[in-house]
Amino acid sequence: MSPKTGLVVLLLCMPGLLCAEWGGTYSETEICAIKGSTVRIQCSFQFPPRENEREIKVKDTFWFTKDPPEDLRLDPQYFGGVQSDCHGNICNLTIADVRRSDEYTFRFTTDHSLGGYTVSPAVKVTVTDLKVQVPYYKYNLKCVSTNCSTWSPSSYVWYKNGEEIPNAKSQVYRVVYDSKNSYSCAVRGHEQAVSPPECVGYRPCNKVVYHKRHICAIQGSSVDITCEYTSYGDTRTKFWFRKESSHRWNPSFTEDPQYEGRLDLPSETSGKSTLRIKDVRQSDSAEYRFKFTTNSEWSSISPGSTLTVAAVQVQVMSVRVEDSHLVAQMLCHTSCLPEAPLSFEWEKNGENIKSGPKVKVTLSPGDYITCAARQQHQHISISPHLYVLKRPSVSLSDARDILEGRPLTLTCYIDNYNYSSATDDYCWYKKKKNVSSDEEVLRKGRELVFKSINSSDSAEYWCTVENQLGKNPSEPVFIDVQYPPRWSSLSVSPSPVILEGQSVNLTCSSDAKPAASYTWFKDHQILTQNPQGLYSFTSIRPEDAGTFHCMSENKHGHVKSSTVVIDVQYAPRRPVISVTPSGEASQGSSVWLRCSSDANPQANYSWWRGRGEQVAVEELQGAKSATFNLSDLRLEDSGDYVCEASSSRGRNKSSVSIQVQACSWSVTVATAGGSVAGLVLVLLVLVLTAFLVWSKKRASKESRAKSSVGADCGEASTREQKEVVYSQVHFTTSSEGPVYANITPSMPRSRHVVEEMEDGVEYATVRKA
Repeated sequence: MSPKTGLVVLLLCMPGLLCAEWGGTYSETEICAIKGSTVRIQCSFQFPPRENEREIKVKDTFWFTKDPPEDLRLDPQYFGGVQSDCHGNICNLTIADVRRSDEYTFRFTTDHSLGGYTVSPAVKVTVTDLKVQVPYYKYNLKCVSTNCSTWSPSSYVWYKNGEEIPNAKSQVYRVVYDSKNSYSCAVRGHEQAVSPPECVGYRPCNKVVYHKRHICAIQGSSVDITCEYTSYGDTRTKFWFRKESSHRWNPSFTEDPQYEGRLDLPSETSGKSTLRIKDVRQSDSAEYRFKFTTNSEWSSISPGSTLTVAAVQVQVMSVRVEDSHLVAQMLCHTSCLPEAPLSFEWEKNGENIKSGPKVKVTLSPGDYITCAARQQHQHISISPHLYVLKRPSVSLSDARDILEGRPLTLTCYIDNYNYSSATDDYCWYKKKKNVSSDEEVLRKGRELVFKSINSSDSAEYWCTVENQLGKNPSEPVFIDVQYPPRWSSLSVSPSPVILEGQSVNLTCSSDAKPAASYTWFKDHQILTQNPQGLYSFTSIRPEDAGTFHCMSENKHGHVKSSTVVIDVQYAPRRPVISVTPSGEASQGSSVWLRCSSDANPQANYSWWRGRGEQVAVEELQGAKSATFNLSDLRLEDSGDYVCEASSSRGRNKSSVSIQVQACSWSVTVATAGGSVAGLVLVLLVLVLTAFLVWSKKRASKESRAKSSVGADCGEASTREQKEVVYSQVHFTTSSEGPVYANITPSMPRSRHVVEEMEDGVEYATVRKA
C-alpha cells in the first residue's frame, strides 16, 4: 500500500508576540494491517518555544481513539496492548496484536497559556485478513486482502499443505490441477498471519482451518481451541500438540501432570476437533496445533491457535500523599482482551467498594486493594494485593556472631503482610566503603544470601520494597563479619643492633576481628598479657636478652608468631686480672697474667707496661679471657701491667703491680767446740768450696745461654743445690764431734714448688789421719 502522510499547521499571532506555529505530521494517515500483526504510527509535532520570554515545556503526550480524549493506555480495551514513547518532538504508538479497525489521534499539552494541541485528522488503521483467491480455471492462485483493496505488499510467502514453497515470493502463484493438496499465503515479515488453506480441486483436500488464530482467556476460565479439517483419503489418526518454550513440539503434552483433570476432547462432529482446557493458567499460554494422518501425514509449519492466558492487574494512574494517607487513582485491566465482555469489582481490605474498571480511593499504610474480573456474572480472577507499604525490616538467619565462612541469609519483611498475594519489588543495597552517601545495588528479591560470607562483606545493608503506590526503605543493618587471628607477626625497633640502655619496642600485630589481645613470651615463659600489642624496654639491659614470641588471640581462636632473638650489645666491663702463681715473684721465676672482661661482642685484649709500652696483644674472637706470660723474671720486670679490653662498642682497662724479689745467699757454720784451730779449718774449707762453685757456674753459664730464657728463682735454687759443695771436717780425736760447714743459697719465698734434686750434689770430706 502507498502510505499517505498528513501535515497540519496552525499559525497563531497574538498582540505583543511573534507569530508562532502549532502543528504536527503523521508518517502515515492510512494503514492497512493484517489481523494479529503489530502496527507502528509516528507523529512529529511543534509548538512555540517561548511565551513572554519564558521557555515553553511539554507537560504530557498521549494517543486516543474516543472523544473526549483519553489516554489510549488507560482504555481497558487496549490496556497492555499499546505502548507510547517519545524522543524530543517525535512520538511513536505501537499497537500489538491489532484486532480491529480504528482511528488514532495524537495530542500534546504544554504549560503555554493556550494549553495543548491535537494533531488531526486521525490516522485510519484498517485491519484485514488474507485469503487465497482461486480463479475458475484454478491455475493462477492470488493472495489478496479481505478489506484493503489498494494494499500491495512487496513480497509474499506461499505454503503447500502448510509447508513453505521455495522461491514463491510474488502475489500470484501458478499451479497445475491438484485435487490433493491445499494452498495458503502470507505477507513476508508477517508469517504468523497466514491465510486459511484452500483446495484447488473439486474434492476435499488435505487441510486444517483453525477457528481462531489468537485466543485470549482470563486465568481460571475454560477455553475451547477448535479447528476444521478435511483429508484427501480416510483419516487414520488425529491428535493435538503444543509448542514448548524450547521451540520443540510436544505431542504428549496431554499426559503432563500439570494438565491432569483439566483437558477434555468433546465428541467430534465430522471434520471438526476441539481441545478444551479448563481452569486455564498462565503456564498454559502456548501455540496449539492439530495433526492427522491418512495414507500420508499432515505436518504443517503454518501457525495454529495461540492461547494467551491473562491475569487481572491493577494499574495505578496517579498517587497523591496527604498527611499520613494517600489518594490513588487506579485502573483494573488484563494483558489481553477476551472476546466476551468483562466486568470489574474493587475491594479494599476484602470489602467491596466499587464496580467498574476505574476507582479513586484513599488508603493508609497497611491497607490493600484488589480488583476482581467477572465474565458473564461468573467470578474468574482476582488481582494480586496492592498494599500501601509499611516500613520493612531486615532479619538475619543467624543471631550469633557472624563468623567468616559461615552461610548467612538476610530477609526483607513487613509485619502482618501477605507476601504470596503481593507483587512488590524488593531490592538490596550496600553502603560503599569510605563513601558517605554512595550506595551499591546488590540484587533484587526478598532474600540476600551469602553462601560463605567473607570479611570484605562487612558493611551496612538495607532493603527497599516498592510497588505502584510507593517505595519504602528499611533501617540499615550493620553486618560485622568476625574471624580468628589470621596471622601473628613480631617486630623489633630499633633493629637489627640493640645497644645497652636503648629504648626498645617489641610490636605484635595481627589481623583479627574482634581485635586480638596479646600474650608475650620470653624463652617460652609467659611475660605478660595486654591488648595493645606493645612490649617496651625503656632502658634495655643485657639480662633482658633472650628469645621472644607473641600470641594473638580473640574469642574465635589464636595464633603464635615466629620467634625473635634479642641480643643486647654493650662495651667491655672493667677487666679482672688474676696472677698465677699468687704472691711475690722472685728473680728468674715465671708469672702468668690472666685478663677477662664481660663484653658483647667479645672483646680483644692488649697488655701494656705502666710506662705505656705495649707488650702483648691478644685478638681472640669469641674468647672471654686472654693470658700473658712473664718468664725468667728480672728485677727490671717489676712494675704495673695494664690489660685493656676493647670491642666495637667501647673499651675498658685494669692494672696489676708485679714486684720481682732478688735471690740472697746464707752460710751456716757448725763447729765442734770453739777452738781457733777448728775455725781456721772451716775457713779453708770455705775458700776451697767457693772456688769449686765459681768453676762450676762458669761452665753452666754457657749452656744456660743456649736454652730458653727463664728459670725462676726457684729453678736457679734447684741448680745451685746441685752445685752445692758440702765441706765436712771430721776430727776423730775430738770427743765433741765433727765440725760441719754447709754452704747453700738462701731460698726466697717462691711462687713455685721447688723440686729438690739430689743428683749432682758434691761432697768434700776432710778427715784427720
